[in-house]
Amino acid sequence: MATKKKSGSGSGSAKVVAAMRGINVSDAPMCSIVGKELLPLEVMRHGIRGTQNLTPGKFDPNKLANIQITETAKTHPQATGMHLRFALQVTPLSRLLTACDSAEVRADIEQFLARAANSEELMELCRRYARRVFSGSFLWRNLTLAHSLDIHARCAGQTAQALGERPFELAERGFSEYTEDEMKLARWLQSSFASQAGLGQGIEVSAKVHFSNAGAFEVYPSQMYVSGKPQGFARPLYKLNPVSPSDLNRARGDKDVHSFMDSINMGQAAIRDQKVGNAIRTIDTWYAPGNVPPIAIEPNGASLSDNEFHRRPESGNSFFNLLPGIRQLTQDLKPEGSGMQTSPDAMFVLAVFIRGGVFGDAGKSGND
Repeated sequence: MATKKKSGSGSGSAKVVAAMRGINVSDAPMCSIVGKELLPLEVMRHGIRGTQNLTPGKFDPNKLANIQITETAKTHPQATGMHLRFALQVTPLSRLLTACDSAEVRADIEQFLARAANSEELMELCRRYARRVFSGSFLWRNLTLAHSLDIHARCAGQTAQALGERPFELAERGFSEYTEDEMKLARWLQSSFASQAGLGQGIEVSAKVHFSNAGAFEVYPSQMYVSGKPQGFARPLYKLNPVSPSDLNRARGDKDVHSFMDSINMGQAAIRDQKVGNAIRTIDTWYAPGNVPPIAIEPNGASLSDNEFHRRPESGNSFFNLLPGIRQLTQDLKPEGSGMQTSPDAMFVLAVFIRGGVFGDAGKSGND
C-alpha cells in the first residue's frame, strides 16, 4: 500500500503544513420523542451504589460496595424514540491550506487540491461520507436501542433520506452499491468542496431512533474527559446549557430536608461535534490489503478502538510518507465520471487535508 517516491515526482520538504477542517459539524442535541413533541433529553447527576469490578492487583476483599457520583441520560417515560440533529458545513478545497513554510510544497499542495476538486477520488470520498451519514454511524452506542431509523439530510430545499431498516442494510454493504439518496448527498458535498467562493451550502442532518416499546431508556451522549477528577466521581457527560457552578454548589450543599435534591438536572444531553465528525470520516479501508474494517482518517492511522497505529511511518503509507510524492499523486487523480480506477493513496491524502490539522515534520499532528 506504500507509495514510493518516484524519480522526478518528489516535492520539496516543509517543517509545518496546516489545513482547515473541511467538514464542519455542530453538536447534536438529543430529544425524547413523545407523541408529536420533541422534549429535551436531560443529563442527571446522581449517586449510585454498585459493586467492585477491579483487577486482582487493586481488588479490596473487604470493600464490596462501590459508591459513586455519576451522570446518566434517559428518555422520557412515555418516549417512543429519540431524536437528534446536527448541521454540516463544507469548506472548499481551495481554502483548506492555511500555512506551509515552503513555497514549493505549498504550490504542489495547491495544485493537488485544485485538480482533486473535479476528481473521481473526491467523488468517492463524498460517497463514503454519505454512506456513514445514512448508516447512522454518528449515533454510536445509541444504535443498540434502534428498532428502526429515519435519517434525513436537507440542503437548499431538497431532501435525501434513509428510512426504516435501510440504514442497517447500508451499514452491512461497506462502501459499495450506493443508493440514489446517498448519491444525492454525495453530489451536494462534492459541489461544496469544488466551490471557489466562500463556504459551501449548509446541510442539516436529523435522525429519529424508534424504540420497540415506549420507556425511559438510558441513552449515550458524549462522555467528557476530565483530568484529576475527585475520588468517588464516576463520569461526566456532555451537555448543553449546563447548570452554573454556583447553582450546583448550592444544590449539593443544601441540608434542608424540604428542598434537598437527590438528583440534579445538569443540562441537555448531546453528542459533541468531534464525535459526530469522527464517525463521518471513518472511511479509511486503504490502510491494509484485504477486507478490513474502516478506521477514522488519521495521518498515522491511529485507531482508539483497537489502540493501534495502522499507518506507521516505517510502513511507508502514513500521510508523512506520502506527502513528499504529492506531485505523483496529483497525476494519479482521475477525472470525475471517467470510470477509471481511483488511487487509494491520493484518496487518503485528500481525506487527511479534509480532516484538517497542523502537521509537523516530527510526525505530530492535531485537529485544526
